[in-house]
Formats: sequence, structure tokens, C-alpha cells
Amino acid sequence: MKKFPYDVDMGAIMDFVEDHFMLVIKDESWAEEELAMLKKPLDLHFCYTQDIAIFVLEGGDIDSSDFYFNIQECDWKEELLKQETLDIELFLLDKKNYICWSKRKTLSPEQSEKILACLRKQEQVQFMPDEYDINVIGIQSAYQPYELNKFAVESIKF
Repeated sequence: MKKFPYDVDMGAIMDFVEDHFMLVIKDESWAEEELAMLKKPLDLHFCYTQDIAIFVLEGGDIDSSDFYFNIQECDWKEELLKQETLDIELFLLDKKNYICWSKRKTLSPEQSEKILACLRKQEQVQFMPDEYDINVIGIQSAYQPYELNKFAVESIKF
């Protein structure tokens, strides 16, 4: 097994790094049965509501996971907005930061454009970190991750 290049906390996190989105789920461990279920396609929904971008991952034995993304806090914002097609890579890590499973997918130009249009819109919003955090907390308390799918702009078989 290969070690993940960044040390991350337990839970679900994401970022856009260099040329692709990285979605990471870190848990104590991953059973072989859980990993075997990932042979079937996962559903990844890109949701946009209240100027907040959220990726919701469902499928296999993974509980629905929500990943919040803010273009205004992205170090690679200019590179991201220049993309014609988006790449997304999903990693499952164990508690010692070892990669137990990963998969990468390139989205179609049409899928990519729908997501990029929302991110361009998000970039235009006046960014107030505290207000953004309060809005995220509000969404998380109002909706279970799977309930966010009603805000889906794009759904991807992963």
C-alpha cells in the first residue's frame, strides 16, 4: 500500500490540487468487503445551493458523504477555472494515511462546464469566511448528505 502524500484528519475532505479535484475519506480501517462493493459504480452529485458547492458521494458500503468546496479558498483557482474537462480522484485512507482504494475519472466537457459555471458564479460572490462557515453549518444541520441531491446540477457515475 502507498502512503497518501498529505496528512489529513479523519472524515471527508476535498480540494483542487494542481490539475484535479481530490476527494478523501479517512477512516480507522476499510474492510475487504467494503472495498469489494466499490467495484459497482458510485454516484457523485455536484450540488449548488446558496452559493455553496457540494459534492455528494453515494454507493458501495460508504455512507453518503458530503464534500464542501469554496473556489475562493482554493490555491489553484486560476488553474481550475481554465480547465476544459475536470478530473476527480477519490481516495479511501486508513488511520495511518495509507491509500486503501482510489479511482480517478475525467468528466465530459458538458459535465465539466456545468460545474465550472457554478464555480464561476461562486467566485463572484463577496466572500466572508465567517458567513460562509455559518451557511455550511446551516446546510449540514438542515439536510442529511443524501437530501442535498435535490440541488444537483450534475450527477456522475464514478
